[in-house]
Amino acid sequence: MIGKTVLALAMFAAGLTPDQEARIKKLESRLMAPCCYSQTILEHRSQEAYEMPEEVTALVAAGKSEEEIITYYRTKYGETILVEPDGMSGGLLTAIPITLFSLATGLVILILRRSVQAKLAVAPAMPVPAPEDGDTGVRGRIRAELGEL
Repeated sequence: MIGKTVLALAMFAAGLTPDQEARIKKLESRLMAPCCYSQTILEHRSQEAYEMPEEVTALVAAGKSEEEIITYYRTKYGETILVEPDGMSGGLLTAIPITLFSLATGLVILILRRSVQAKLAVAPAMPVPAPEDGDTGVRGRIRAELGEL
């Protein structure tokens, strides 16, 4: 079956223009293999992945635009058939991680800033008493105990 598929594809592809061949490769790299959604149909090796490039080639040869072909596969398999989701879901898939990263970074900066400010906020130093006349303070007691007075 695979040999016939490759032979038929080669015979059919012989009449394609370079522009059509480029569009086919681009489409094959934009569509996921529907059997497991782990690789594109350009890379994957399964029966469906062998049939889809033939179908894409036939659609391109029939004059369908890239968007018409993408819409056809999206209708048939859903958004998961696309390597890069289109529209709102694609925008959300891009915006959510960026937003979460920005918020987390801002939170870390805020916590670090408060931590540094708390360490820099030193308690006011205790005032040093001026030496008193007559040494009535601690020095005076020490002198009195030592008998220096």
